[in-house]
Amino acid sequence: MILALLATFFGGGSVTVTVPVEAKIKGTEIELGEVAQVTGLDGELVSKVRAFELGYAPAPGFSRLLTAERIRADLARALPGVEVRVAGERACRVWPTVEDIPAKEIEDAARVQLELAFADFEATFTLKEPIGEVKLPVGDRTRAILGRKHTGELRSGIVGVPVELMVDGIRYRTVWTSWRVEVWETRDVLKRPVRAGEELAPGLFETRRVKLEGESELPRVPPGQAVGAVAKHDLAAGTTVSSFDLHRPAAVTKGTTLYLRVKKGAIEARVAAVALDTGTVGQKIQVQAVESRQVLTATVTGRDACEIKL
Repeated sequence: MILALLATFFGGGSVTVTVPVEAKIKGTEIELGEVAQVTGLDGELVSKVRAFELGYAPAPGFSRLLTAERIRADLARALPGVEVRVAGERACRVWPTVEDIPAKEIEDAARVQLELAFADFEATFTLKEPIGEVKLPVGDRTRAILGRKHTGELRSGIVGVPVELMVDGIRYRTVWTSWRVEVWETRDVLKRPVRAGEELAPGLFETRRVKLEGESELPRVPPGQAVGAVAKHDLAAGTTVSSFDLHRPAAVTKGTTLYLRVKKGAIEARVAAVALDTGTVGQKIQVQAVESRQVLTATVTGRDACEIKL
């Protein structure tokens, strides 16, 4: 403590500590000068005694009793060369100075972290449970209310966001807030149910705003790559098709002749080519133009059809 080395600098002197019956303090630690009057001829010594720490401050709703004898004994140990006189009451009841923290401030701190975490999504956040009454000791510095960064899955569901209440730069209490989160995204989904074994056609898809649920996301297949594939199992209307839902039969077989569409801006041409690989829709394969014999890399777009964009 700050007075543990005082004897090195002060070989003597005296102070008088007058103890009141009750005192209110700020912060999380009690200094003697907050609860008692300290007087003496040596101003520097008086300042040091006022700064003497008496331990933890009571929590909101509680108090702490400091006896005059305890104060005298603690000072005697810290200041072996100083005469300490303790006057006034036999004990002092210490109460913390308390402020009520508005629930809205805690809510706003948590909401900021949710908005940061879901910044790349269309999301709504609703408090699942109201935030209860929160009391905090008044510190010597401005209090801080800080939401903790959300690191969980970015999906719809119930999300807990902790909020740290800081007093004099030290975390005093953590308040957990509970939120109902809904995350939305615009996707290509099935317009109607699809039976197992059915081949997917372009007209089966539509763009719709859907809610992202809490399950892990499977690799999505764009409609352009799903066309021509066969459903492995029954798929409900509104389903976002994943690679696990489809069986992809080969759309182009090695050695067969196909139509190769070559696009460059608004210009488009079709030429005959021979497939040098077997591939499904969306895959890149090697093809050889029939006339020029040039080998090119093209994307499979459908049955016996490929495309090159220059």
